Amino acid sequence: MTKSDVDESLTQLYLRLNGYFTTGFIVHSTEWGQARTEVDCLAVRHPYYSEPERQIGPSEFLGMNQDEVDLILCEVKSDPQMIGFNRALKEDSAALASILRRSGLFPEKCLTEVIARLHPLLQDEAKEDCAKTGIVEANARIRPLLCCPSATDRDSQRWCLKGSEILHFLSKCFNPDEPRDSCSSRYNFQQWGRQFEPIVRHIKQNATGASLSGLYKIFDVE
Repeated sequence: MTKSDVDESLTQLYLRLNGYFTTGFIVHSTEWGQARTEVDCLAVRHPYYSEPERQIGPSEFLGMNQDEVDLILCEVKSDPQMIGFNRALKEDSAALASILRRSGLFPEKCLTEVIARLHPLLQDEAKEDCAKTGIVEANARIRPLLCCPSATDRDSQRWCLKGSEILHFLSKCFNPDEPRDSCSSRYNFQQWGRQFEPIVRHIKQNATGASLSGLYKIFDVE
């Protein structure tokens, strides 16, 4: 795995624990051997999601509205100097249309209007609160989220998921202060699969000292 792979896995695990189904998506190109663009993480959360056994609510960072389907387009960056959406997402309406069709949330007749409203939120000058609020169409909210685990608050003033938030929330999920009577926090780590098992193991075995540097060391990436 590369550092980029680890960062994408951290993002997917964070969103999964917040109740989202996650996937990546490649936007196809008519040019042989090329792809138009890709979405690092396309995440959707449904309004009736519930997992009371875990006894932990979603992170306030995400600012979710329980009454709507929530669709997040997430761009993951490993370099704090490169935080921003890729050019195709910012400029290519056809690429965005393919992504929205993939989500299955918006009828074809609405795509042009949805894209016109979404485009400003993908630009470099987009305000944090505007991106976090997103836009709503047909009872579905769509929001563009940037993620850079190694970034600090000084690196970006945009709506950006950073490593401090990810590790704090993962630790809350995996290392409760007291045992939960409805949810065992100790089990076979391999049930998380090869992608997430090393991350979960590191968080659980380092309740107060889990770190990005520790994770990168496990995967032998810098």
